[in-house]
Amino acid sequence: MKRVTAILLSLFLVFGGMQVFARSYNEYKNGDVNMDKNLTIKDATLIQRHIVHLVTLTGEQAQLADTNLDGMVNIMDVTKIQKVVAQIEEMPIEDTTQPTAPASTEPQTTTEPQTTTQEPTTLPTETQTITHEATTVPTETQTATQTEATAPNPAVKSNIDIYFTNNKNWSKVYFFLYNSQTGDGEKAWPGAQITKYTTNDYGEKTYFSTVDVDKYDRIIFNNGSNQQTVNIPVNKASSGFFISDSSNSKGMLVGTYANTGADGGKITKTYLKYPSGYNKKIWIWTPADYKASSADKFKTVYLMDGQNLFDEDHSDGYGGWEVTDAVESMMSNGARGVIIVGIDNGNSKRDSELTPDLGKVIPSYANEFSSRTGKQFSEFVVNTVMPYVQENYNSSPARVDNSIVGSSSGGLEAFYIGLENKDKFGSIGALSPAFLLFDSNVWNSYLAKFDFTAEDIPKLYIYNGNVGLENELYPDVISMNKRLLSGGYSPDKIKLSIEENGEHNEAWWRIVFPEFLSWGILR
Repeated sequence: MKRVTAILLSLFLVFGGMQVFARSYNEYKNGDVNMDKNLTIKDATLIQRHIVHLVTLTGEQAQLADTNLDGMVNIMDVTKIQKVVAQIEEMPIEDTTQPTAPASTEPQTTTEPQTTTQEPTTLPTETQTITHEATTVPTETQTATQTEATAPNPAVKSNIDIYFTNNKNWSKVYFFLYNSQTGDGEKAWPGAQITKYTTNDYGEKTYFSTVDVDKYDRIIFNNGSNQQTVNIPVNKASSGFFISDSSNSKGMLVGTYANTGADGGKITKTYLKYPSGYNKKIWIWTPADYKASSADKFKTVYLMDGQNLFDEDHSDGYGGWEVTDAVESMMSNGARGVIIVGIDNGNSKRDSELTPDLGKVIPSYANEFSSRTGKQFSEFVVNTVMPYVQENYNSSPARVDNSIVGSSSGGLEAFYIGLENKDKFGSIGALSPAFLLFDSNVWNSYLAKFDFTAEDIPKLYIYNGNVGLENELYPDVISMNKRLLSGGYSPDKIKLSIEENGEHNEAWWRIVFPEFLSWGILR
C-alpha cells in the first residue's frame, strides 16, 4: 500500500442564479452574520459553527443568518451565502408587508439525534459542492456517438466500497457521510459506527462500508469522540484512505490508496525531441487491463509535470499525485483503465513552457514570466507526444477519449491547450490555474475568438484553494468561471471546485485528481 501525505480537497461548484434583491437588518446587510459590514465566507463559516453548536448567535445575528428568509437558520443559508460570495446569486428581498418572526436558531435535520456530545471540529458543510444544472444542449456523449468511434465506456456502479485504514488505532471507527449540495447526512454526527474490517500487512485494521457516491459525496472518518479527519470527497475514482502524518485545526489529513489492483500497471520512460533542441522525458503508464492488440482502444490522459505524478520509483524522487492509484480505484469500481502520459517540466524552462503568449503579463509577474513559449509546448504535445502515443500504444484518437491536465502554470497551459485543440481533447483539468498572469483585457480579447456554444467545446474542470498562493489565484479563477458562462459555455460542461482551506501543492492536487477522473473521464 502506498502512503504519501495528502490533504483533503473540499469543493463547491457554481449554480446559475435567479435575479433577486437583498434586505438589511438595521445597518447590516442580510447574511452579514459577523456584522463586519462585509459579506464573506467567514459569515457562512459562522453559521456552520452555530449549526453544530460551537457558537451561539445573538438574536440580531440569527435574523441576519436567515439568508433565504425561510424562518430557519440551517445549511441552506450557508449555501446561499457561498453562492453570493461567488457572485452567482444575490440575497432575496424581505417581504415587509407582514411582520418577520425571529428566525429559529435550531438546526434542521431529518436524521437521528446526536449520539455523542463531542462535535466535529471540521464542519461538514464548509465543503460545498454546487453543480451546474444541465441544459438542453446535447450532451458530449450524444455528440460523440454520432461523430466518433470512441473507446468502450462501461457503466460504473455508484455503490462502491470505501476503505479506511485505522493506522492511528482508534478504539472505534465511524463513517460520517453527507451530501455537500444539500447538507443531508446519512446519519447524525458522528455517523455510522463501522465494525467490519480486515487486517493489512502492517497489522492495521482496515474498516470498510458500501457508499452510494451518487447520493453522498463527502465523508469524515472519526472515532466518535475527539479525533476526526478533514472532509473527504468520495466519487467513482475513490477507494482507500488512511490518516497521514500531518493534521491541522480542521481535522486530521489523509492519504489515499487503491485498495485492490494497486501496482498492476506498467510504466515506461522515453525521451522525445523538444523543438528547442533538448530531449524531454515522457512517462507512459498502461493499466493492468491494457491490451496492445485489442480492437477496443483506450482513453488517454496527458498531464504536465510528469516528474510529480507517480510514486518515488517512477518520478525521480518527487512523487506527489499518485495518479495510478486513482485510475486503479476507478477500475475497481467497474471502469476500464486509461493510459496516463506524464510530460516532464522539472527544469528551469517550466515557467516559459507552461505560459502561453496571450498578451502582456501583469507587471508583478512580468519578470518571472517574460519568456512565454506555451504555444511551442502546445504544439509539442499535439504534434509530437500524441502521435507517438497513438502510434506506439493502443490509444484512442477520438476527441472525447483524450484529456489534458495540469496544475498551477500547468493548469493555465492545460486550459490553453484544450481550447486551442478542442478537436483533440474532450476534457480539461485546470488545477490551481494561473489565470492571474493576464488582465481582463487580455483574457477578453483571447476568449473572443471561441464559440463556447459549439458542441465540441471540452468539458472543463477547475480547482482552486484559498490559502497562500491559492488566495492570490482565487479572484481570477472566479472571474474566469463567470466570463466563460456569460460567453456561452454550457454550465453542464464546467465544474468549479473551490476549497477555502486548500493550499498550492501536490497533496491537494492528489485529492482533486480522482474527482476530475470521475467527472471528466466517465461518460
